[in-house]
Amino acid sequence: MDRREFLQGAGALGGLSLLGTAMAAAEEGGSGSRGAMADLLAAMAEVEQTYLSPAYGVVRPDDVAEGERLLAHVLHTGLQFWLEADLDRPQFIPYVTDRRKLLGDNPDALYYFAAVRGGARYRIRGQIGAATFTSFTVEAGSGEGRVATASLAELDDGSLEIAADGSFEIQLGGEKPTRGNWLPLPPEAAQVTTRHYYETPVSVMKDPAATQVLSIEPVDPPALKPWGGDSEIATRLRHVANFVRGQVAMSIPDPAKRPPIPWVSTVPNQFQSPGQWRSETGYGNLSAWYAMAPYVLLPGQVLEISGRFPPCRFANVVLWNRFMQSYDYRQRTVSFNRNQLAYEDDGSFRLLLAHEDPGHPNWLDTEGRVSGLVYWRYLLPRETPEGVTTRLLSG
Repeated sequence: MDRREFLQGAGALGGLSLLGTAMAAAEEGGSGSRGAMADLLAAMAEVEQTYLSPAYGVVRPDDVAEGERLLAHVLHTGLQFWLEADLDRPQFIPYVTDRRKLLGDNPDALYYFAAVRGGARYRIRGQIGAATFTSFTVEAGSGEGRVATASLAELDDGSLEIAADGSFEIQLGGEKPTRGNWLPLPPEAAQVTTRHYYETPVSVMKDPAATQVLSIEPVDPPALKPWGGDSEIATRLRHVANFVRGQVAMSIPDPAKRPPIPWVSTVPNQFQSPGQWRSETGYGNLSAWYAMAPYVLLPGQVLEISGRFPPCRFANVVLWNRFMQSYDYRQRTVSFNRNQLAYEDDGSFRLLLAHEDPGHPNWLDTEGRVSGLVYWRYLLPRETPEGVTTRLLSG
């Protein structure tokens, strides 16, 4: 019997649908999961109508197209995170991939997400591997798919106890032990975010098989529950809808309400001095300095970017679209870490941001996009990072 015959023969099981009909007749009310799916579809329609609009600066067909792609990526991520989430037995899920991008992804890093229950106790195990920086952040406010509102605690490899073979174990929640790695998990905690930065000659995200050895398990696993049926699926779908509404709002902020950030330039092709993430909200790396500026390049123009890296654990630059999604790093050079650049004799660097190859090893490829964002990261610098300088050239 081949697969087609099996699927056709499965119709013989149609009698089982009589059981479903009888049970449905015995139940009162309608399907909660059908209503939750309707809410999820309504959420997609709402965010599309609200945020992909002139009020949010989304006017050009290409901008609308990028926005539609963002909505699809957010939905995909919400399904990955929340449709099958189990707070009693969580898993680490890749935060982004080369085909699912949001919140400023990084070709030189692996990120993971785990939804957890505040007040519970878990055990995290993993391997440092070749990462130059590793951190774990506990965040609050993101329960039920909502946006994180605060970073509660962080543990990075500067204070992480690591065995000789590169392995580590972290106690998450409960009382602080007398020895060993520990992170608090107060009642308001809802997620753990992990960051693993690499400065390899080939960006780690270019390797489709790249993964971080990482696991999380409950210290006191409760008994397995029966399948929750309609109400359980309805709840999970509503969590996905919450995620869609919150993440799109964060990815496409209202221009009239956007607070100024000192290290974010609003002038095309010019950078402010690097600064730190000092927001009370979640998602920021508390160990990093940043600088960002939009670029605008007409055909034939080249933006020269010059600077010098401070002594630090990790540094790189990456190109994003307006919605903080990286360009195509699988096929193009849209980012550089320190081990990928060619340097001047004095140790400084010179990058050329251009639509076409300018014949220089440090070419940042715009993909032919006339505008976008240039984003710098400096992790654990031992001195204040210098700002980069720019010069607009003709091709």
